[in-house]
Amino acid sequence: MKNIQLLIALMTSIFFSSCEKGDSGNNFTDGSSGGKGGSIARVAISNNHLYIVNSSEMKVYNVADPNNVKEVNKVAIGFDVETIYPYNDKLFIGAASAMYIYDISDPKNPGRQGMVSHIRACDPVVTDGSYAYVTLRNNSTGCGGTQNILNIYDISGGKILNPVLKGSTPLPQPYGLGIHENTLYVCCAEAGLAVVDVTNRTQPEVVKVVTEGKNYTDVIPFENTLFAYVKGGIALFDITDANDPQFIAEIKNTSN
Repeated sequence: MKNIQLLIALMTSIFFSSCEKGDSGNNFTDGSSGGKGGSIARVAISNNHLYIVNSSEMKVYNVADPNNVKEVNKVAIGFDVETIYPYNDKLFIGAASAMYIYDISDPKNPGRQGMVSHIRACDPVVTDGSYAYVTLRNNSTGCGGTQNILNIYDISGGKILNPVLKGSTPLPQPYGLGIHENTLYVCCAEAGLAVVDVTNRTQPEVVKVVTEGKNYTDVIPFENTLFAYVKGGIALFDITDANDPQFIAEIKNTSN
């Protein structure tokens, strides 16, 4: 309970200190394990290092001493970089036309390990270590793509150097997403929160769509609680039954 309370406090302060969360959101992600960070962040923290991406590069800061933060590296990535997601000793970076995987076993010297190109589209990404989950969104939102789809890539073993597409499913205007056990939660804005069973990664199945009359943009699964960024606040769900989220409460943004 204590950890959940701390996470709520952190998320609330981050959410309320910014404008509405979009593809350039500024929430922090925790690289100690998967599933604790939002998928549409431009900032990640892992092993006492802070990673910040802009449209073409990544800056690396040593934050071991908060009173003496130092920039230790700058890494060119590509074009139209949008998101960053840490998992163990890897960074998964989403761009408009590709997903990049960087190794950070040497935290101050990220090295590119793999890349997969796709049609131009907005590209949030999360991973469970063996698979990478990517949503692509069409150009009605200014992303330049032609599809609204969830793609699943096999990155196990040596495939991390060349991710293999294993499964796909169409979804309406997918934004941020989060993985919990064998269930994927995908935000589809006003269309709701899609609950996708990925037990069979080659055939993802939408088992439920949660609406609650909200506009969903990103999610963070944490233990048995799902934190969803929605227009005007954060909605909390009980995911003890991963495929059947139950609404608990909403933290309203009272600053507007």
